Amino acid sequence: MRWWIWLGLLIAGFFGIFASYPQLFFALGVAHYSWFLDTFALLASNDAITRGLDPYAPNPLDYFHRPHVYSHWWLYLRHLGLTRADTFWLGLTLVVAFLVAAWARLRPRGPVQLAWYLAVICSPPVLLAVDRANNDLVIFLLLTPLVPCLLSPHRWLRFLAPFLVMIAAMLKYYPAAAALVLLAVAERKELRARMLLALLLLALAGVSLAPDLAGFGPLAPQPEGLLTLGATGFFNELGWKGWAPKVLCAGLGAAIILFNWLRRPLEDWEPSPEQRANWLYFILGAVLLTGCFFTSMNFGYRWIYLIWLTPLVWELPRDPATPPQVRGLARKTGWLALVILWWSPVCCLAINRFIGVLPAPTIMKMAKFAFLLEQPMDWALVVCLLVFLTHFARRRLAVLLGPAV
Repeated sequence: MRWWIWLGLLIAGFFGIFASYPQLFFALGVAHYSWFLDTFALLASNDAITRGLDPYAPNPLDYFHRPHVYSHWWLYLRHLGLTRADTFWLGLTLVVAFLVAAWARLRPRGPVQLAWYLAVICSPPVLLAVDRANNDLVIFLLLTPLVPCLLSPHRWLRFLAPFLVMIAAMLKYYPAAAALVLLAVAERKELRARMLLALLLLALAGVSLAPDLAGFGPLAPQPEGLLTLGATGFFNELGWKGWAPKVLCAGLGAAIILFNWLRRPLEDWEPSPEQRANWLYFILGAVLLTGCFFTSMNFGYRWIYLIWLTPLVWELPRDPATPPQVRGLARKTGWLALVILWWSPVCCLAINRFIGVLPAPTIMKMAKFAFLLEQPMDWALVVCLLVFLTHFARRRLAVLLGPAV
């Protein structure tokens, strides 16, 4: 318990320092202009409607004239009486709720584990999400109860889980991938009913979002460079864009899944009952990250879902009852996650020292080189995640499609 309390105090102190000295954001590659910019953009879109403006056009009420690039469900915030004047308290509430939820999930039992958790939750991608009060924090909070619902002894709570996935998907599209986790923890009859309910709910969400998706493409931001993630990043940085690299990356992802499905590198391993919650949170974070990785380029705050992976990748390598191949894969996953979380800021710290010393084009080339070096590590992490995800899907589909237990 005392290490958990220390974790909370250190998290509060770390983010308190950045709140007091926001210029520190720039040192780690996070561009801080004003607090909670993404919350401000959402409220500015709602204010635009109130003033009779088109929220999907460049918005003069936003600092950067950003159009609304999310589902129309965010535009109902105005009916709650929220305006841009509410940005600070709303953004701060969202950030504090996120940090408390993340802290509650991490339970260190010693100083080394405490340092490992701090390295994840205090990483620059998390700082970026906190600085902007990005709406991915809302998705994190919505899906945090998903695992407790699935593990509940009460049937009605287990059937609440598909509704959480639907609500999150209606806000940000990609959380629909979390439906994979709904395969967990049930015998065949309940599992079939739950998955049928999930399909119906996601179909309703799809009908609701179809007009948004049709018009979203031209408005969607196209992140590039450090503090981003996406399968096509390497090819885009080299000038190869369009559908061809997307199809290639999708084919590579499918080939990796098929290979693991047929070879079964983790054999018939199952986590222990004590590891079940951490295992399901791992699968939840892994499926969201891999879904984002293969569908589009994303800003680095999507890495916040690595928080859900950290307890399991800490436990498995230290559990003598876990097979060696599983321990080794978990160890690789943990180290890759840690390196990726800190690669961009370390590169920014190094490159910033040459500003004013080297010409700007040379600085840009250095940043591009650092980004290209990161891409194999991103792919290696995703391959590790796909091994675990394929293992989970194969085992759970056997329950769904096999004889009743």
